[in-house]
This record gives sequence, structure tokens and C-alpha cells, in this order.
Amino acid sequence: MFQKILWATDFSPHARDAGRRALECARCSHRPVDVLTVVSPDELPLFLLDVPDPFIPSETVHEAEQRLKAEHEERVRRELAAETAFLVEAGVPVQLHVRVGSPADEIIRLATELGTDLIVMGSHGRRSLEELLLGSTVENVTRHAPCPVLVVR
Repeated sequence: MFQKILWATDFSPHARDAGRRALECARCSHRPVDVLTVVSPDELPLFLLDVPDPFIPSETVHEAEQRLKAEHEERVRRELAAETAFLVEAGVPVQLHVRVGSPADEIIRLATELGTDLIVMGSHGRRSLEELLLGSTVENVTRHAPCPVLVVR
């Protein structure tokens, strides 16, 4: 049936429902599930020095920024691992992906990179003002995805 299944989650209740549907698809196809969450650049921790300090080398500032970003990504990965535990418990192999950027763009980009046959996602996620003004992630993914999209309500 489906060779490559991608479940996109933002940790919302609808996304969790979509995860259960991804599990059903994986069981029917006897295939693993790639799971993606996308972090908005606005969610990344910022180093608190907006003004360069002449007494702190720029390399130190850069290293601190990279460390904060890595720590944030690790927290997101732990949350994603907890979110997908039911798949692992059901015996479905899981590959976790964390991306930074626009959710719709990153979902489409990863689906293309992986050669995904099916994207599974919730019908409603965590809404932002930008999403309300520019269109929803689901709408953008369904319009531009390289494969079928299963939208779960």
C-alpha cells in the first residue's frame, strides 16, 4: 500500500489523532513512519546580547547561541519521542525529524526528500495570527504536496 508515511505533528490534539491514523496506515502497509515537527524560528532561544559586548569575543557569543539552539532542539526531540511512544510500543519503526522554518514548506520539503507516499496530519493545529492571515498549514500542504495528504479531523 504505502511505502513511505510521514506524520506531521505540532503536538495538538488533532495531530495526535492523525498519529493514530498514521499507525493504522503503517500496520496495514507493514512500513515505518517518519515523524516531523517544525519549530518556528520565532520559537528558537535568542542570546540575550542584542548589542555586541567588546569584552566578549564574537566566537563565544556564536558558541553560546549554537549551544542554546542545540539544547532547544534536544528538548523538542525528547517531546517528539514522547509523542511517538505509542508507535514504538505498537512495534512500528519510527524516524524522528525536527526542522526549523515554515511548517508547510518544511513538510513538503521533507516529503519530497524522503519520497513520501502519504502525509498524515491533523485538520487543525496551533493557530497563529500569521496562519489565519496567510492560510493554514493544512491548506498549503494539500495544495503543494508531492503525494496524497490524509487530513484527520
